[in-house]
Amino acid sequence: MRKMTIEQILMWTYNDELPKVDAGMSGPSAAPSSWNAVGEMITLGTIVDRQPNRYGVVSSFISEGEPHPDALKVYACVNRLQDHDGFEIADGWSPFPEWSDEHGLIAAEVTRIVSEELGKGGRLNGRHVVNLVRNAAIIGRGPIWEAKPPRIAPLSKSNKPAWFVTREAKDRTGKLYTYEDDGFDEKKQRPRKGAYQKFRILDPIRGAVIARLEWQLWQSALETLHEALSQHLVEIDLHPFYPNRFPWGPKRILA
Repeated sequence: MRKMTIEQILMWTYNDELPKVDAGMSGPSAAPSSWNAVGEMITLGTIVDRQPNRYGVVSSFISEGEPHPDALKVYACVNRLQDHDGFEIADGWSPFPEWSDEHGLIAAEVTRIVSEELGKGGRLNGRHVVNLVRNAAIIGRGPIWEAKPPRIAPLSKSNKPAWFVTREAKDRTGKLYTYEDDGFDEKKQRPRKGAYQKFRILDPIRGAVIARLEWQLWQSALETLHEALSQHLVEIDLHPFYPNRFPWGPKRILA
């Protein structure tokens, strides 16, 4: 039997086997129409855009019949991921353990972005995971998770660092409340006693957050596929698979 990793069998399925079926074929015995594409290339000197075949991939120049039975099993297992409900983000997910975050800005921004993504309801959707696995197989790699930490800078006022102080006051009913006031003493040209600064992130990190989320989703999907396909293939034996969900650090928080 041939030995493959789960990544290799996915690439083989989507790049070598599924494209064998021409987009014009409606079944195994249908007449191939790839020669039309060859004729168009001869006439126009280029490949005319073609519709994906019934497996959702662009077909080869010449129809080569049906994909390998093991490839069809892989394709079916990938599609079943859309019904998988085990992909989720645990509370406190921290995708950047290697970044310094002394002001808590990165953690707050991650929480905000994750909340928005969950609100959209699409990132953890099974159909999205299917597309993630398929796209990774076609291009031959998973999401690029490497990212540089963003620049952090203090809030400014009139092109100078801004300072703040917390004060107390009473409302009309006599109830005590706190408010934030200017913490810079203009006369003494220095911050007031107890003044503090506030900081902001200068560079967006949404792309990095989503990339690391999708890397972990991809690894979880590969694990699910490996379990479903092991011992069920005809001519291919899968190597053991150990998901690497945290190549950037030691924390394991995503379920």
